[in-house]
Formats: sequence, C-alpha cells, structure tokens
Amino acid sequence: MTAGPTASQVDGANGSKKTYAEPNNYYHGLVDIGSNGIRFSISNLQPPTTRVMPTLYQDRAAISLYDAQFTGTTKSPISDQVIKIITKTLVRFKHVCKTYGVPDKNVRVVATEATREAQNSLQFREALELATGWKVELLSKADEGRVGAWGIASSLSEISGLVMDLGGGSTQLSWLVSKAGEVKMAPEPTSLPYGAAALTKRIETAINDQAVEVIKNEMKTRLSDAFTSFQFPEELREAQEKGGLNLYLSGGGFRGFGYLLLAQHQIQPYPVPIINGFSARGHDFCAMACQHIDPVTTRNLSETFRISERRARQIPAVSLLISTLMEVLPKIDSVVFCQGGVREGALYSCLDLGIRKQDPLVVATQPYASPAAPEFIKLMEHALPKSVPIEIRRVVRPLANIMLLHSNVPKESKASCGLHATTTGVLASVHGLTHQTRALLALALCQRWGGEVSDSNLKQRLQQLVGSEMEFWCRYLGAVAGVIGAVYPAGVMIDGEERVRMFGQDVTGEKKKSVGLNIRFIKGDEVTDGLIVGKEVEEVEKVGKKKRCGTFRLKINVVVENDL
Repeated sequence: MTAGPTASQVDGANGSKKTYAEPNNYYHGLVDIGSNGIRFSISNLQPPTTRVMPTLYQDRAAISLYDAQFTGTTKSPISDQVIKIITKTLVRFKHVCKTYGVPDKNVRVVATEATREAQNSLQFREALELATGWKVELLSKADEGRVGAWGIASSLSEISGLVMDLGGGSTQLSWLVSKAGEVKMAPEPTSLPYGAAALTKRIETAINDQAVEVIKNEMKTRLSDAFTSFQFPEELREAQEKGGLNLYLSGGGFRGFGYLLLAQHQIQPYPVPIINGFSARGHDFCAMACQHIDPVTTRNLSETFRISERRARQIPAVSLLISTLMEVLPKIDSVVFCQGGVREGALYSCLDLGIRKQDPLVVATQPYASPAAPEFIKLMEHALPKSVPIEIRRVVRPLANIMLLHSNVPKESKASCGLHATTTGVLASVHGLTHQTRALLALALCQRWGGEVSDSNLKQRLQQLVGSEMEFWCRYLGAVAGVIGAVYPAGVMIDGEERVRMFGQDVTGEKKKSVGLNIRFIKGDEVTDGLIVGKEVEEVEKVGKKKRCGTFRLKINVVVENDL
C-alpha cells in the first residue's frame, strides 16, 4: 500500500558505510508513554491513503509506569533504574526512526496520567529529553480525554454516542458525534481515577466485600455525576429516548474485555481476529461483565487469544466498572470496540476535513484500482436493483478498486485470497472498518472469483456474521464483478470502449419477488462472445439457486442481448 524508504549512505566509523533512509516528510513517529506500557509507532500520511494512517512500524515496551510508582499501596517516585530502562527504549526508537527516514520534527513524545501524576515527573521528562533531543508533551486530563476521543473518531466512518477510554490509571468519559469528517465532542471530557491497573489495586487491597461495595458506590456516584453534567446534542437526546445510546470503548482494559467477548461469541471461532469495529449488544456486554466480577471465574483467561496474564488479572476490576457503568447509564443499545488511542487521536486530529471525511475502505483499496475502476463502479451500480441494502452499495467502490488484485494467483486460490483479504490479507491492517464491512467485502471478493474455497468453514462463519440477506447480495455483487472482470481482464477500456451494459431491477411476480438482470453485449464481438464470459454470466444466475441460498433467496433471471 505504501512505498518503502529510499536509502542513502553516510560515512560511519573507520570509513565504513551506513545505509539510512532519505528523510520523508510524510512519515510521522509517535511515542505514547502510558500507564500500562510505552507504545512506539511510525505512520505514513502520504496521499492517497492518508485517511487510514498506515502503520509502517509499531512496538511496545511492557513497562508499567503505574506499577513502577507503587510498593503495595505506598506511592513513590519513578526510580532511576526505571528511568534508565525507558530512556534506552526511546534511544532505540530514535535509531529506528532514522533508519525509516522519519524527520526529527515529525516525532512526538506524548505522556499521559502516570507521568503527569509522578512525584518526579519533571526529572523523568528531562532525562528523556536530554537523551533523545525530543520534547515530551505532557497532556492535561482534558487534553488526554480529547485525544482519546479523536482516536475513537478515527476508528469508524460514523460515530454517535458515548465514548470511554480505559487506561491504566484513569478512565475518560465523553460524548462524541463524528460524521463526514466533522467531529463534535464534549467540551470538557470527564477523567475519573478508575483505570484498569488503579482499580485492580484498590479492589485487591480491599479488606472485605463491604470495602469493595464502598468502591462500587463511589464509582456509581461519580459516573452518574459525570453523565448528568454533559450537555448532549439533539441527536443523542433523540437516540436516548428511542432505542438507547451507543457506547464506544477504547483503551487496553476495554480491549482485553472485548477479546473475552470474541472468545465467547456464538460464532466460533470468531472469523475476524481484529478488535477494532467489533460490536456487541448492550445486554450481552453487561451479562458478560456480571459473570466475571468474581476473580475465581477468570483464573484461566490468560489462555484466551490476546488476553495476557496482566489483562486477565484486571478483568474482575474492569467487569465491576462495566456493571456499575451499565447501572448508571441510560439504556445502551450497542457497544463498539475501537483500536483508536493516543497514536490515532494525535494523527487524526491534525488531518484536514477533506481527508477525514473519506471512506476508509475506498481509500485503502484505491492503490489497487485499475484505470477502468470508475467505469466498473457504474456497471455494478446499474446492475443492482433498488431493493439492495445500503450496506451492499457501500461495498461497490472498494470492490471495483480491488477486483483485479488476485488475477495473478493460481486459479484454485483466487477465491480464498479474496475471502481472507480483509481479515488476514492485504486489507487486514486498514484502520476504520467495522467487522460487518470486512465480512461483506470478503464475501463479495470471494464470489468475484467463483466462490469455491478450500476453507469453507471461514466462509460459513463470515456468512453467519452478516446474515442471509446480506450474504445473498454479496454473492450477487461478486458474480456481477466476475462478468465485468471477464470482459475487461486488464482493467483497461481502450479509447473508452463500451463492450457491456447492465441493468438490474426488482421483479414482483404473482407469488414471489425476483431479480431481473439485463446484460447487453456488442453483436458479433469476439471479446464477449465466448465461453469465458458466458460462464461468468451463468454464475450470476446460480447465485439465486435454492441449494446456494440460506433463509433469504431471490430467483435471478438473466437476459443476454447482443445489440450494442
């Protein structure tokens, strides 16, 4: 998706040559000094993929600044030994940035609560600045909440609801509305001292159940006060009155709980191994939390995918926070997990509105688009009847962009490559997608290559995830793309040639509805008058065959005319 760094040579010791990358102003480095760990990343903001902020490099130093300041319940300064270890990790990252070609001016070092509340915060920051030459930005509570909200805004195309960011030492609560790149949030996000590590320590050092109940009542009061202090925009008030609010969660503590939900989802194994964009019903979220408040129920959780021993130990505290939160808040309709954190928030907040409003999936697939992709989009849109769900229409442009990507793959692997493209393939790293979007494009791209895969289990699980109706339309759209790909295999229209037209419509019969698809080719055209194109046309009709459909099925009647 992105070009690698361009190398240059500089003189090293003893006349040796060292190869480093040429400085690239599109490359941005970021150090996030959090409570539970220190995260390093290098991102590429070069057009046309700026919106999805592709990650070139990422790493994490498992250093808990929160734990480093406590011996039991007694708080102490960050030790010289810990400062030395952290300094070394930043010096190493400075070298990594140089090898990638990240200009020093494009590197930000951001510190949050654990640094802010440290007894020797100034000494700690000065040591890092002296060793690296980088200024350490110390975020205030309000700024930390705003950066977290921007990170969540970057995680999906549209957001409307409450947002929470659970760090190690604190949690931030706010509201957020993000649509078409416009981001509105609470002027003053609320920061509360209920981070995953901090709350775990308080609960583990509580002398009895009554002491834990005191903590819960304290949380209930402060969460309630925070919620009632918000001045919600009209659309959130309306949502609250109708079906309930959506709750968007980020931060390591919440993500760990999200992986627990993934591990116990009704679809097993869950087909999308990515936390960003995963959603659950509010009542399922609450029920899971209530089941894991007791530490006894979490003994073996460290064996669960992406849940470390440290995260497993924090699950009871996070569960108590969630159950208390659900008691205090109004009805929560859906809970959505977001990967967006300090890195994403710091970058996304600096992007222009015109970039923020772009569709992440369209942006991510644009580098793979053929010259004729705009015409492919028109053909697909004309082939869709009016009854097609809007979610399917949103897949048209990305599919048109990427439909020729796997042309060079062996025939028996093409459909499988398409099926895996959005979860473990070329689009797995794309930021800003829901799980439904990933599944829809995967199924459509799979069918574009005929739909026959060796791993039918994954295909079935993705079909379960989107439901029978969406799955049907994915196969229909993919089969239409197959016809287009057979007519224009190189993705090129010479001199604007028009070899095919399509028109799809809903047909209402006496008993059942069906789909009518009219395909028109040039009369006597050797390019389209052959076995290859004819086979792809047959595949469109087969989409509606009873044995290929689930609970949702429409018969597809294809009429081919050679009259262009």
